Amino acid sequence: MAKLTVTSTALTIALSRGEKVASLHGDITIPLEQISCVDVVADAFANMRGFRAPGLGFPGRVRIGTWRGRGSRMFVVARRGVPAVRVRTVGVAAGANFDQVIVSTPNATADAQRVRDALSTGRPEFAEQEVSFVSGDGTELVGALAVPSGGGPGPVALILSGSGEIDRDGDHRKMAIGVSRALAHALAHNGVASLRYDKRGVGASGGSFLTAGFADNVADAAAAIEWLRSTGGFARDEVAVIGHSEGACQAVALGADRTADPAAVVLLAGPAATGREVLLWQSGKAVAGLPAAVRAILRVLRINVRTKQMKALDKLYRSEGDVARLGSRKVNARWFREFLDFDPKPFLRENYSPVLAITGGKDIQVDPDDLTTIADLVPDEVDTVRVPDLTHLLRRDPNPPSLRAYRQLVREPVDDKLLSLVADWTAGHLRRV
Repeated sequence: MAKLTVTSTALTIALSRGEKVASLHGDITIPLEQISCVDVVADAFANMRGFRAPGLGFPGRVRIGTWRGRGSRMFVVARRGVPAVRVRTVGVAAGANFDQVIVSTPNATADAQRVRDALSTGRPEFAEQEVSFVSGDGTELVGALAVPSGGGPGPVALILSGSGEIDRDGDHRKMAIGVSRALAHALAHNGVASLRYDKRGVGASGGSFLTAGFADNVADAAAAIEWLRSTGGFARDEVAVIGHSEGACQAVALGADRTADPAAVVLLAGPAATGREVLLWQSGKAVAGLPAAVRAILRVLRINVRTKQMKALDKLYRSEGDVARLGSRKVNARWFREFLDFDPKPFLRENYSPVLAITGGKDIQVDPDDLTTIADLVPDEVDTVRVPDLTHLLRRDPNPPSLRAYRQLVREPVDDKLLSLVADWTAGHLRRV
């Protein structure tokens, strides 16, 4: 079975004689500088993509060789039922031989940790502590402050999560998305502190999620910035805001707020259209992602999904209370009313902070073409990046985009190249002020 050896400069995967013959490949050496992340997968077979060329294997038991997909190459030595170390690199185009290497080992967890320890040498360590702050209406929000070790407070970023009952790590109780946690750790390794928190009524935070409006969420974010500058002790001109999805909408509003006045703004899957336009665009993409047979049935039954959604949105918009029912489900009607009316364009025109906007080419919840509008509206420095194959969950997917793929996608880590881009850009813009 393959063995992993780690030095101060490289990871070497030593193959057995049989593995070399089966894979038509010798030992693999990867410079540590080309490794972007390392983790452990319980089922190596489920994490393999593409077609084997070349390589051999015993059906259902062993897979050895090179797997090729769309512009990617993965080297695999996998055994059914044996955990594997997965090593992601900076990519073939950047000089690495493989995008990923997956190797089953008897001690996968310990092997992965040895590689992570070698990678962390020379990178800033960080510590996390639970903190709390109070929003304008008296609601207490609780979250995590991640601070790199050594030195003073330094630069800091407020991380704002997407819509729904999302906790400080970016997780929903039904789906561990982990965007906020991944961003915080990437920033910390680049020497940037961060604050992320549980939404109202989620985790340790007070208040009620069902009665909170979009405006409440923006107010909570503004209170978090004030806490960072007062109690947190961070300098006024070294606070950035990073928002994902709904969090990007909040970040846009804060970027135009001269009281909040962030030093830099990062928009991840941020729209440049009204909430109503965004939700209707989403419904069209959701239908397009359905299997052909299902779409055919909808046509036969004369069911227009877009029309049905418009009726549901109109019902919510006409409601008057904080909470309404759609069928048997309670929904946050106040949030929907406020979000349907929210238009980011006026805020983008008033945003004089440097802006980085990133949307995936396979995002089916926010139109990637909105990047052009963002670039046109922001009056000062703005960088827009459209990432091929990147989805709304900030993972890459070579397959046609579909909501049905989400549960499989979240098994993968947040795209490491995106994390590096955000962390590098944020650190650079905060340290130059």
